Amino acid sequence: MSSISTQKPIFIATDNDTGQRVDNYLLKQCKQLNKASCYKLIRKGQIRINGKRIKPLQKLVAGDQVRVPPFVFFVDQKIITVPKELQQQLLQQVIFEDADYLVLNKPAGLPCHTGTGHEFGVIEIITSMQDYNVTQLAHRLDKDTSGCLLLAKNRAALLVFQQALKKQQVKKSYLAVLTGKLAESIEVNQALDTEHRVNGIRHVIVSPSGQSAHTSFQPINSNAKFTLTQCDINTGRTHQIRVHAQHLGHSVLGDRFYGKKQSAAARQLYLHAYKLKFDAYSFVVPAPVDFEQVMS
Repeated sequence: MSSISTQKPIFIATDNDTGQRVDNYLLKQCKQLNKASCYKLIRKGQIRINGKRIKPLQKLVAGDQVRVPPFVFFVDQKIITVPKELQQQLLQQVIFEDADYLVLNKPAGLPCHTGTGHEFGVIEIITSMQDYNVTQLAHRLDKDTSGCLLLAKNRAALLVFQQALKKQQVKKSYLAVLTGKLAESIEVNQALDTEHRVNGIRHVIVSPSGQSAHTSFQPINSNAKFTLTQCDINTGRTHQIRVHAQHLGHSVLGDRFYGKKQSAAARQLYLHAYKLKFDAYSFVVPAPVDFEQVMS
């Protein structure tokens, strides 16, 4: 964690901050600062590194002294205390840990970040513990999606995973309960407009002007109403599986946004991050009991 001086409005970069862009670093350190304000302060020379003017994309090295205006630095921060019970509950979901990564079986209903209706998300709970205070999310899952969630314990490990993502060397498999009967395996190559909004709310749609997206749907078993399906993706577009499933006419069970609410469903969304593979790592989180119950 970056150290700070209580005498001067200065942040001191640590080894874990090395290589990070100064704009991203400041947005993380100063929660009340937005990107536009940050860039404006940099342009005016009110944010400096080691006494020198900088550019937003400049990268930090350990020991850099990042000086910011006092009104940015000396802000009364709301002290948030995460209950021990929440910390212990999340630690019980750890399926793997080494010096670089922490892997959780994220419960459905728990967001990755705090937000409306949720005082704490995964990252707020994890970083409230001393052993994990510099841990970062390597990727994200929707609030109602359960399963394999990777966190990086240092910046070098985070960059390794991000590079693997860029090179499409990360393999992600999900389990989904789809409405209706999916008779056979099918590949969906449909670009997605992830910036489309309805009444100001993000609503991803299939669009030729969107970003490329590929999902492989492989039925595992089915009953009269639903199909348990393995969904493999190389790209990780927002709501990709949910929108591609809708495109097939077999929306994910419980998906009120791209399908319809199932009043008898035990959970809000039957989507589970089942497997994650990159480099020499491979993690598997079996299907939740909820899935077995709805398919029985």
